[in-house]
Amino acid sequence: MNGPPRNRHIAETVLVPQSAMDVPPLSPRSSGDSVSTDEPSLDLTSVSADEPSVDLTAAHEALIGDGFRNPANVIKQPTLATLGETPFDSGGDDIEHHRVIATEIVKDPFQFDSPEPVLQNAIVLLDPKIPDCNHLVKSGLKRGLMVVGVVRSNLNQGTAGGALYPTAEALLEVGMHQVYEPPVGAKFDVVECAANLKTIESQQNLRFLGVVPCREAAVDFSDILGALLGLTVVNDLGLASARRDKGLMKVAVANAGLRVARYARLTAGNGKDVAQAVEELELDYPVVVKTPRGMSTMDVFICDNEEDAVQASSKIVRSIGPDGRKTQYALLEEFIGGEEFAVNLIASPTTPRGVQVTDIWMYHKIQTDGAMVNTYQEMLDPHDRAYASLVRYAEGVARAVGVKYGVAHCEVKAKYDSKSGRWVDPVMIEIAGRLPGGRKSILAEHCVPGWHPFEAMVDAHCGFPVRVPPSFSPTKKAVQCYVPSDRSGVLKSMRGEDFDRLGTHHAHLLLQKVGEPITRATDLNSFAAHVWLVGEDAEEVRRDVMRARDEFRVEVE
Repeated sequence: MNGPPRNRHIAETVLVPQSAMDVPPLSPRSSGDSVSTDEPSLDLTSVSADEPSVDLTAAHEALIGDGFRNPANVIKQPTLATLGETPFDSGGDDIEHHRVIATEIVKDPFQFDSPEPVLQNAIVLLDPKIPDCNHLVKSGLKRGLMVVGVVRSNLNQGTAGGALYPTAEALLEVGMHQVYEPPVGAKFDVVECAANLKTIESQQNLRFLGVVPCREAAVDFSDILGALLGLTVVNDLGLASARRDKGLMKVAVANAGLRVARYARLTAGNGKDVAQAVEELELDYPVVVKTPRGMSTMDVFICDNEEDAVQASSKIVRSIGPDGRKTQYALLEEFIGGEEFAVNLIASPTTPRGVQVTDIWMYHKIQTDGAMVNTYQEMLDPHDRAYASLVRYAEGVARAVGVKYGVAHCEVKAKYDSKSGRWVDPVMIEIAGRLPGGRKSILAEHCVPGWHPFEAMVDAHCGFPVRVPPSFSPTKKAVQCYVPSDRSGVLKSMRGEDFDRLGTHHAHLLLQKVGEPITRATDLNSFAAHVWLVGEDAEEVRRDVMRARDEFRVEVE
């Protein structure tokens, strides 16, 4: 039985010189002929008697040009071998195999195997620390996400009881599925990390939805890593440095029309540019000298005279900063009077204002040893009219530095106006697109009905709708108490470290161990202990703060 005539299609005609297209039509192939897979697909003896010649330029605009009239040139073009129906509307073959120029679009390709579906959505926690990551892991698991931890550095692992810099094993124990670590001692390479995560994503059929920064030093890396993973739910990349570098941060905030402290960059390694900077800024002492990429109040100095400022600047410039990077300059700033506050926010396009304040904390500090040292921090009501200017200002600062997804932690100073009963003239100290330190999110969840900050953070970074309560007013009093050591030396013994004896005790963390060096507290990491207190009675909570600090004693040698 004779089969139907086999018509040439464009995939074949591009392999034929134009002269061959105009040859007289030949008789159809006899029934004894069959398609051979060992011969070229073109057989001029098989052309239908009524088949018209094909004008290459008219039939396929993508192949216009004299070069395509030469078979030797055509075979140098990329081709696409596919199975299935012919990619052309008319003509075609009875065989299944086609080889076409790669610019053609196969209309209905044959599927070799059903592609494996995306088996698992995943989220990355960058630089996680305990216990915050415990809550983030729980929130991720609740949403069916695989949780992958990325540790930027393993040099400090195991310090502070393993909570601030946990090992990979410790992170796996709290529920993380996988933990990525760079080689021991190597600097974190965000491009290499992204390549490895993309490989994991491909091999394990994952789909990363978001990258969550878990500490200050990870703020700029997280958005860059998210972009390298192909995510669109990232904060403004053009302002990534402004969310970390406190000099660029002030530029962005000032450009938004918000007040910032007067400042100058000091680049002289010997501090000789301090006097000129103070004169040009028209500042009086005291002034603040700080590292531009610091954290936890590290390398922040209150300088009462030029000698102190020169010494502080010399210590910072061209040294290794708290984040492990070489510091090229120091910041000299005017000293802003008033009290210090921390204003925490959630950012998501799904929230009513895009950026919204969730909780406010007032810092109680004393000046000692050339630094402003914390005594305790207490949670306030963000809906109280007394703090209205802080709320508006912090939301403006967050927008100015490009915070669009996740949480933010803004530290400001303000003065109290006794006439109006409000805090006024807020000025930014710094802002970071991360969870607040000191377990403040844990306490906020405990004190604000219906508010789940860790779930909100995961949702925001994954692009999910964020749920917020109708009110962020706390129903309990929450305080973080800083317990200092009044001596320096090797810790011999401690007394009063049983903080669970306090009636409003919620949690505590001992940062020092017997037999290890201990110093007088100047920054958050040099305290002997942190204690968290929660209670219905604000006065009882404050009494426990005093007891925790006053009854703690150390012996050193």
